[in-house]
Amino acid sequence: MELETFRLLKRSIQLACVVFSLFVNSILIYLIIKKSPTNMGTYCHLIIYFCCVSIIFSILDIIVQPNVQTYKSAFFMVVEVQRRNMDPWIAKIATALWCFGVAHYCIAIHFIYRFFALERKGRVRYFQGFSLIIWFLIPIFSGAMWFLITAEVFTQTNIEIDYIRNIVKQTFSADMHEIVFVSGIFYPIDETGQRVINWRSFIGLGLYSVLMTIPFTVIIVFGFRSWKIVRGLLDHGESEYSKNLQMQLYKALVAQTILPMIFLFIPFGLLFSLPMFEIDCQFLSSFITLIFAMYPAVDPLPILYFIDYYRIPIIGLKL
Repeated sequence: MELETFRLLKRSIQLACVVFSLFVNSILIYLIIKKSPTNMGTYCHLIIYFCCVSIIFSILDIIVQPNVQTYKSAFFMVVEVQRRNMDPWIAKIATALWCFGVAHYCIAIHFIYRFFALERKGRVRYFQGFSLIIWFLIPIFSGAMWFLITAEVFTQTNIEIDYIRNIVKQTFSADMHEIVFVSGIFYPIDETGQRVINWRSFIGLGLYSVLMTIPFTVIIVFGFRSWKIVRGLLDHGESEYSKNLQMQLYKALVAQTILPMIFLFIPFGLLFSLPMFEIDCQFLSSFITLIFAMYPAVDPLPILYFIDYYRIPIIGLKL
């Protein structure tokens, strides 16, 4: 695909996705406020919080308009600041401020809440009052850690600049002073022309992995325990209404876990890790750039589809 054609396609998809994301998330917030049953309680606040994260995610994407790329042992993200007349400092901050480190912590907190609500031992009180603010701060803290790792570990030095200079010129028709980039290079070439191990990139990838392992572990543990409770609801004398609502919430939550796996973590996991083994994955770069823009637009759809209180007012369909 020609560069200008891809730029036009990417810009069109990003713009369409941010508009759709704002529209769908705004509708969902309205429905949560107006149509939610009273027994959903604090969970409504968590869903609204998740919607706001998706909106911020999509706005950041249209601001940054990132281009992800790999080259030999490097992965990097480029923002064409000169072509877009963008302040480089804004691009650097926005690039490091990715919501990538936020989304899965939001989902993990949802799983904890759903488990507390299902087991009915009174621990839902930990999501009330001031405690709810603490839960809201956890994804923000994770995002701050992602920001610090990106800003401090994946820095722009002459070694990184020289390593990706030719591929940036070839791929984006841009010189290095015309872009802002974030990169990890596992085996750069030093001043003497020798191939060396860049431990900073290995450490950075390790820190990213730790940051993502925590919510994955929470999701697996609390998801499995919640599934066992939901499966036995009727056996414990629960009403059909209660079981249906819990199943709807659980299905929506599972779907909201699968979506970022497909749109974010599997493709970006490959993008981050394959260069470590110098496996060529440039064919993934354009695809990942586009699906990254789509994620915040599709993220609220499971809630709108699976939960009757939000789906029926829109399309009148009862599953």
